[in-house]
Amino acid sequence: MYKFLWRPLWLLLHVTVVATVVLMINLAFWQLSRYHEKVDFNAKVKLRTSEPIVPIEVLLEEIIDGSETPASVEWRTVVVTGEYLNSETVEAVNRAQDGYSGKDPLTPLRLANEKLVLINRGFLPLAQTVKAAPSGKVEIVGRVRTTETRRRFRISDPSKGELLEVSNIDLPRLSQQMPSELAPIYVEVLESRPRDAKALSLIAEPALSTGSHLSYTFQWFMFALFVIGGWVTVIRRKIKTLTS
Repeated sequence: MYKFLWRPLWLLLHVTVVATVVLMINLAFWQLSRYHEKVDFNAKVKLRTSEPIVPIEVLLEEIIDGSETPASVEWRTVVVTGEYLNSETVEAVNRAQDGYSGKDPLTPLRLANEKLVLINRGFLPLAQTVKAAPSGKVEIVGRVRTTETRRRFRISDPSKGELLEVSNIDLPRLSQQMPSELAPIYVEVLESRPRDAKALSLIAEPALSTGSHLSYTFQWFMFALFVIGGWVTVIRRKIKTLTS
């Protein structure tokens, strides 16, 4: 009675069902891992943004002595004091914020100890022109960020030559064209004294959401169960037909 299960078409059905179920279960676990990544990211950002504001020199010294890394201090809030080097401004292009396309002006700031820290001064819509950063002594309160690497579907920046526009805020690459080496972290402006250009908007805060990953996890598991249930139903109906 069950010999029909070994016929070529039925074997093809079995293989298709098994492959589909395995695929759906893998997708479910992938969504679950993405959910846990989001949870961990949210917890990390909340913890670091709640820590006391410190001068950026403190974090740079900790990175130098090895007690911290650029990644371990990302999202901390710091105070940066120094003078902008307007002639070294670079634009980070292909940026989007609040539904608008635009760019981020990046200008290095020289600290009192002569070190250079790249400052992301804010978001500027495409129609606006980048204006010079404030001259003289500037005090900034900002968010620490780490160097960007090329993301999928994002254009690569040339490895040589002087860049006026970049797709990635790649600190080692930008250091090549600066008067001295850039710090291994950069800063997104939250407050500036004196104030920068009015057209600049603050860089959006990180989205602290887990998204729909958990619901997608359950959906993929349910789809896998539906496929198995359909497979069993088809076999049972075939058996009923043969025995009737």
